[in-house]
Amino acid sequence: MLFCSSVFAAISAKVETELNAQPIQLEGRPGQAAIADGVMYIGTAAGNLHAVDMRTGRELWRATADGPVFHAPYVGDSLVLYGSQDGRLRAVDKKSGAQRWVFAAGDVDWDVRDIFINGTPNVVDGIAYFSSEDFRVYAVELATGRAVWQLKLGEEPQAWTIPIMDGVGYIGTWDGHMYAFDIDTGELMWRSSTDDKNRAALPNQVPHVTVVPALSEDAVYFSDWAGNLFAVNRKTGEQLWRFDPGAADSRHVGSRNFIALVDDVVYYSTVEDQHLYGVDRHTGEAVWSTATDGILYGPMRASEGVGLLFEILNDGASFQLHAFDFRTRAITWSADDVAGPPATVDDTVYYGTTDNTVVGRDLRSGKRVYPATN
Repeated sequence: MLFCSSVFAAISAKVETELNAQPIQLEGRPGQAAIADGVMYIGTAAGNLHAVDMRTGRELWRATADGPVFHAPYVGDSLVLYGSQDGRLRAVDKKSGAQRWVFAAGDVDWDVRDIFINGTPNVVDGIAYFSSEDFRVYAVELATGRAVWQLKLGEEPQAWTIPIMDGVGYIGTWDGHMYAFDIDTGELMWRSSTDDKNRAALPNQVPHVTVVPALSEDAVYFSDWAGNLFAVNRKTGEQLWRFDPGAADSRHVGSRNFIALVDDVVYYSTVEDQHLYGVDRHTGEAVWSTATDGILYGPMRASEGVGLLFEILNDGASFQLHAFDFRTRAITWSADDVAGPPATVDDTVYYGTTDNTVVGRDLRSGKRVYPATN
């Protein structure tokens, strides 16, 4: 469900149109939206990517894939890029939806592995950087779909996006490490020294790293499924500290998707352990924590002072999206009609709903602002 499949990211582009009351009706469970110039681009579990006029609700075009399209597409000046669970990254014309090129990920080593394209490509200087569950990171020319390089990692990555700083990309894998690579050459620069044997000390814990890391000038911060939070040197990958909350003996303990670095505090959730922590980024000591009412994913940083959390309540059938104020460390509003990952655009949170439509809520108040009510 939702954040368990990979990792999610905020897509920010200005909405310059007056919205009306026409809803966007989709044919299946919605993915994460991207919005640009009054057009919403959103995929579904049925394997379609829709371009929809947000003012009228009219579909402008539809592109297809042979697998679900859950992650937000990248919207460029003339092309839209979207990945699918069929192992392909596709580029279509932004105006017509006509296919321009298809890039296929590599083979997997055995039948139980997938070739899912993970996340939204990060495009820098005309090159799209993304990962696949075939153990690889790819750099592909935006204009042509030609591979510039590929880097095979030690295990499967599941990154919702690949953050880049100073020409270096950072991505975690199932082998429990964070990797740093040169985005120009694809050369591996380091693999984190996070081999502490006690990190997954209980029988059912695993050290998978699928969270999108948070970056500072001197460190990379990330969590693993065993519940640990790490800081490693951004230049060398050497471990600076490890925070162990004494988490539950479960396969899915730590954050799977996002953590947030706000005012020198790293916020992350422990899933089955049902806690949200704030940890000092310099010392690795907890400065705050709270128990939650269910299994919590996030936080996803949506603006300077607000994050988003997704929670599966203890009945196993109820789902909620929460807005979390980092300053007061309190939930400011909640929504229980969520079925797809959120995207924050101009202080509005857009997400797919349980009835396969899309709504937008004001990030600060939670008031529904899209579709507009008469």
